[in-house]
Amino acid sequence: MLHEMKTMIKITGKATSFLLLLLLRCPFDAVRTVVTALFLQYSFEAIAQSNTNQLFIICIAYGIANVLLFLYNGTIWIRYAAFVTRMESILRIKLAKKIASLSYEQIEARPEGDFATLLNTDVQLPFSRPLHLPHALCAIVNISASAVILWLMNPKVLGLVLLFAIPHILFTQFLMARPMADLKKESLKANALNTGELGTFITCADTAAIYDAQDYLMKRFEDSSLKLVKANMKIQRRQAANNAILPLFGLGGYVTLLIVCGTWIANGSTTFGELTAAFQYRGGVIAGSCMLINCILSIRSSMAGIKRINQVLEESQVPHQAQTTSIPILKKHNVHKIRKIGG
Repeated sequence: MLHEMKTMIKITGKATSFLLLLLLRCPFDAVRTVVTALFLQYSFEAIAQSNTNQLFIICIAYGIANVLLFLYNGTIWIRYAAFVTRMESILRIKLAKKIASLSYEQIEARPEGDFATLLNTDVQLPFSRPLHLPHALCAIVNISASAVILWLMNPKVLGLVLLFAIPHILFTQFLMARPMADLKKESLKANALNTGELGTFITCADTAAIYDAQDYLMKRFEDSSLKLVKANMKIQRRQAANNAILPLFGLGGYVTLLIVCGTWIANGSTTFGELTAAFQYRGGVIAGSCMLINCILSIRSSMAGIKRINQVLEESQVPHQAQTTSIPILKKHNVHKIRKIGG
């Protein structure tokens, strides 16, 4: 998976800049989790001590820290958005040049809407999806930092958190994420077929009217549309199952930790401020795990498009056969089928 993405990013010639932007984005969630946890811990301790001045200073420091954090994050995202737009542009230009260099036989071997899907849908998959590499790396850093701090605070709390987080990650990875690449590949193929059938329905309208084949073209377009809907529904069902399981693990872990830590507070072995900080770090682990799971599903889905892009860019050119006419706009086999129906 990473090899395919690395190959595609190298093609753009912007791998170093892309890696730098990812590294700059990584610490944001982890730092925000730490800042919020410290704010809650010290705030409740100040409230317990009835120290109004200390509470006032803590709130001001928390506000300043959040302003600086979000200014930093916004600056990085602005640069990343502009960079990604340039990456997509470079990739489209390289794909267009490669497609233009292919022989007529290689172009005819693919469905009519395949190249349109490559240049529009597939190019957006690696960069413009809501959750992808930047969020995945950010989630990994957040999980790691929160887990280390929880371990230093109380290893038992970390054990309770991992007791619910690890089964959820494993379940989603093996039962949800692994089939996602194949499902997305099936969806892209169905989309390309549907686009081709729509183009044929429009461009062959005059020929179909002559041979009375409008119903035939409409039936082909309906069949391809149904295949596209079925392929997309398989993806939606898996995502719905993942969304249904997520609250089960999240709420179960929260209730368990609340009961156990409530007993520790009653025994005097911990304070309420430490408990709120522990809950915040637990939230960092859980939120990071959920984001990582969704990112893995998104990356797995986009791999179908990435593989198709790499396949086209690495495809060797077949020598042109002698042709007496220019490349026709309509695919010959569509016209032949229409004529056959028309008698």
